Order: sequence, then structure tokens, then C-alpha cells
Amino acid sequence: MRYRLFIIAIALTACSYSFNPYTQKVSSIPASNMSSQTDTFIKQITLVAKEEKRPALGIPQKSERDIGFASVFLRLENSKEEKVNLLIKTIEIRHLTDAKSLNFNWSIQEISLKPLENSEVVFDLTNKTGYIGQDKVKAFVTYQIGEQVHSVESEAVEVKRR
Repeated sequence: MRYRLFIIAIALTACSYSFNPYTQKVSSIPASNMSSQTDTFIKQITLVAKEEKRPALGIPQKSERDIGFASVFLRLENSKEEKVNLLIKTIEIRHLTDAKSLNFNWSIQEISLKPLENSEVVFDLTNKTGYIGQDKVKAFVTYQIGEQVHSVESEAVEVKRR
């Protein structure tokens, strides 16, 4: 009887974890590597990279459709008791081996964080060329707070291809 209860407890614990094959969580660079003069506002970066050369079933093939997709999740934290504005200047997706930037659509965006706010934002980037090559990719984010510019990068992730 104890053995069965133990097995049930293990099964319930395993079921409580969610699994998404397209998501890979990665840590951002620690604050000490970014700047000693300001707090770290980007706490974590998650990159999801997909390439869909074939359209979904029932969707006609179009020559000008997007085939490269990158979702960059930024976990933000404002530990100050005042409002903070972050200007996301660039988000680049680069190959790991040659650091070549891929041509993803992007525009500058400002994010306002209220005092003591935690937030997560996602940037969905697309392109019409996909991921050229077979190596892993990284996300590079450059942001500005006041006059200070900071950069963070994700760890390398595999491109999910379909």
C-alpha cells in the first residue's frame, strides 16, 4: 500500500510540471556584468526560435509569407519605488557561430514600469527568409534607461523546424 501511494505521489508531482517543446528558458547576464551603476531591470530572457517552411494544412502556399519566427520574452523587474522607463532599442537574433544578424522585423519600443512592478513582455519577430544555416541562435537586446545603455543576451537555442 505504501508503495502504491509513493508511485501516485511521484506521478502527481511529474504531472504538475508543464512541458512545451518550443520553449527553452535561459538566464540573462547577471547584473554585475552589465553595469554597477544601476539595478538590473531585465531579469531573464527566453528565446523561442521557429522556422515553418510549409504552411499549416489547408493554408495555400504563398511566396511572400513569413517563415522565420522568433519570440523573445523579457522578464522585467523594477525594484525601485519610482517609475522607470526602458527604451528597447534593438532586438537581434544572431547565429552562434558567426554572430551574423538575421533580418527580423523590429521597431524601437518604450516600456514603462511602475514602482516595484514585475512584468513579462514578449516581442514576436518575423522574417521571410527563415534561419539560414543549421547552428543555434541567440537573442541580443539593447535597452536604455535615462542616458545609460545596456545589453543582455540569451543563451543559444536550437531552431525548431517544420
